[in-house]
Amino acid sequence: MQNLYPASPVNVPLSVTEPSPAFKTEVKKVMGSILLFFLVYIILIVLALALAAGCIMLGIGVFSALASVLGLLAGLGIMSVGVMVIIFLIKFIFSVKRHDESQTMEVKEQDQPELFAFIKQLTVDTQTPFPKKIVLSPEVNACVYYNDSFWSMILPVKKNLQIGLGLVNSVTLSEFKAVMAHEFGHFSQKSMKLGSFVYNVNKAIYNMLYENNDFGKFITGWGSIHWAISIFVWLTIQIIKGIQSILQNMYGFINKSYMSLSREMEFHADAVAASVSGSKPLITALKKIEVSGLCYQTVLEKADERLKHKERFQNVYSNHNVVMKQYADQFDLPLQNNAPVVSDDFLNRFRLSKLNIKDQWASHPSTEDREQKLNALAIPTVDDERSAWMLFREPEQLQQQLTGILYKAVPQEAKEKVTDVSAFQQSYTEEAATYSLPEVYKGYFDSRQMSDMDFEKVFAAANELPLNNDSLLRLFAEENASIPKKLNANESDAVLLKAITENQLETKTFDYDGEKYEKKDAASVLERVYKEIEIQKQQLQKHDEAVVTFFADAAKSNSKADWQMLKEKYKTHFANRKKAEEQLTISTQILEIMGPLFRGEQMDEKNANSIASDLRRETNSLKVILNHWLTIGIFNQNEAFKNKILFFLDANFVYFGGGEFMNTELEQLHEVVNESYKLSSDYQFKNFKTLLELQLQLLEQAA
Repeated sequence: MQNLYPASPVNVPLSVTEPSPAFKTEVKKVMGSILLFFLVYIILIVLALALAAGCIMLGIGVFSALASVLGLLAGLGIMSVGVMVIIFLIKFIFSVKRHDESQTMEVKEQDQPELFAFIKQLTVDTQTPFPKKIVLSPEVNACVYYNDSFWSMILPVKKNLQIGLGLVNSVTLSEFKAVMAHEFGHFSQKSMKLGSFVYNVNKAIYNMLYENNDFGKFITGWGSIHWAISIFVWLTIQIIKGIQSILQNMYGFINKSYMSLSREMEFHADAVAASVSGSKPLITALKKIEVSGLCYQTVLEKADERLKHKERFQNVYSNHNVVMKQYADQFDLPLQNNAPVVSDDFLNRFRLSKLNIKDQWASHPSTEDREQKLNALAIPTVDDERSAWMLFREPEQLQQQLTGILYKAVPQEAKEKVTDVSAFQQSYTEEAATYSLPEVYKGYFDSRQMSDMDFEKVFAAANELPLNNDSLLRLFAEENASIPKKLNANESDAVLLKAITENQLETKTFDYDGEKYEKKDAASVLERVYKEIEIQKQQLQKHDEAVVTFFADAAKSNSKADWQMLKEKYKTHFANRKKAEEQLTISTQILEIMGPLFRGEQMDEKNANSIASDLRRETNSLKVILNHWLTIGIFNQNEAFKNKILFFLDANFVYFGGGEFMNTELEQLHEVVNESYKLSSDYQFKNFKTLLELQLQLLEQAA
């Protein structure tokens, strides 16, 4: 076991794991707000008891006075008002919030002795009790959990450890140790018990206010017995709504304070992890988990797509490795045990926002803030770069078992075929190649549309660059290739700054471009950002036109026919793009009109007819677009869907008639809207990619 347990740092100061002054301050704030909450809560209990006593006395009086079945029901209804209010206020004491274990698998020590020995040693190092049980889950994550109840904040509760195999698939032994130590760090020190108590109080209050499904069913069932009782049930609900309104406003205040405490608890757990594993492993693990999580989500999306063809994956984690390798290749990142190693330089390519707002409602600090504090601790360690799979026996078997758990809810007939890793790798790499643009463009055209332009004017403009590869590299140098990304970052910043000025985002201060500002300064900063956005839009427009002019000159140097061909292809692409934009507008409108039907909202016949009329109007507009796509043949690769389009174009759907919606027509409309837009978007992308590749061929011929 010593060979599999990375060495711990030596001579770590005890002060590293002591709760910080900030943590102690936040605890005091939260405890003060909780005491205020319970003071109001006790007052409400006293008033509820008085209400119950009054209702019981009044109910007995009504029953005695009327002495009939109706009198009995009315008396019971009156008495139930007080009783129900008390039940609402105390029900959280008896409720238990159970952790969802439907997609987990418990492992035993006799099956995984190395893992258990590793965790045992880690609990000794972090001064934490050994978990009640260890379970495996599919995702890129880990957590310590238990069933929440009122009593869990008073009585000691044994925690369970949940380990995601997606995490194991991504990290080294040292990183795995750091992540596990972080989870235990939440419960490791005696001084952290107060933070744990606050956490449990917060959960109990939440359960009382928002976990009311069973109570709602109970009170609704009681009201359905007789109309006389339903009157008093309605009165009870109004009283409860009033109580909820009071407590919810207070809970918002408490929760805001608790979020600040929660962030300090995360910093403390990081410090505990660093004390037994060093600073670096947790930093690298956090970066890996972010990228690995994105890759894992891609695998799940591909799994959903394959289910449409009645196929299931044999091993999600082998496929996860394929996606991570493709990601590493795409961004030129090194691999470590199949996982991309993410550097600060790589992350900075995506951190173009100049705005930094402290999110008062975030339960976790940002990765950058956590990394900064871990680096400040500067606790050295010797990294063990072996894969965390070293701790698991029969890893392939475990991977397939957890893959099976992911498919547990899928009917057997929907997963008849099995796709192995080689088949997945082939299809995924082919798809990645299909939907990637030539590297020479340096991501300039990724996830964006070219600016609108006058092609007659642009193709006739003079190009000042020599027709060679050096000019091509200059056109797509970093200063030019980054313009769209910087513009996107500024537009995102503008949205947040606007929210601050309109009081939609609560903050007292914010940082912009390295300087600290007060909330009142948001309007002036926003004006600066708007001006910068305008400048960048003009830069982008000018550079888009310069790019087209450069390649037009290359085509012209080859022949007049090539020049004319390239111009016509651009015009055709932009004309089709306009059609695609019209389709998106119409499709969005159709889905918004259908929204009440998706949500199962009740409506009268007048509203139903109005929805049907709106759908018929938008359907007619959609048919014009679909006829255009049909003419240019974008549905030809999918004969079955093409036939559905032809049927839809000939049909005259009414959507509502005879007092009910035509579900078959609505389902067909929904399918046509979604699938046709996917196909038109796919066509547009491939058409644009072909255009970009053609430009490079024309330049190569001209050079």
